[in-house]
Amino acid sequence: MLTQIIVSIFVMIMLIRLIADARKGKLSLSKFLFWAFVWLALEAIVLFSGIVLFLSNLIGVERPKDLPIYVSIIILFFLILKIVMKMENIEREITGIVKKIALKKV
Repeated sequence: MLTQIIVSIFVMIMLIRLIADARKGKLSLSKFLFWAFVWLALEAIVLFSGIVLFLSNLIGVERPKDLPIYVSIIILFFLILKIVMKMENIEREITGIVKKIALKKV
C-alpha cells in the first residue's frame, strides 16, 4: 500500500514535469507521448498488479515479477541505441563543420 502511494506521487510529479516541458517546447510530441505512456504503464502496474500476472502468463514468463524487469531492460537498450545513433549523427555534423571552417582558413 505504501509503495503504491509513493509510486503514484512520483508518477504524478513526472507527468506534471512532462506536461510543463512539452508546453515550454523542450519536448517533442512523440517524446512526450512515449514518456507519458511509460509513466502511466508504471502506474497501472503498481495499482493493478494482476496485469503483470496476466501478461507474464500470456508471454510465458515463469515469475511475474521478472516481466517488468525484462521490459525495462529492452526499453533501456532501445534508448541507448537511439542515443548512440544521435551521437554519431552529431559527430558527423561537427566533422563537416570543422572541415568547412578549415577549408575557409586555407
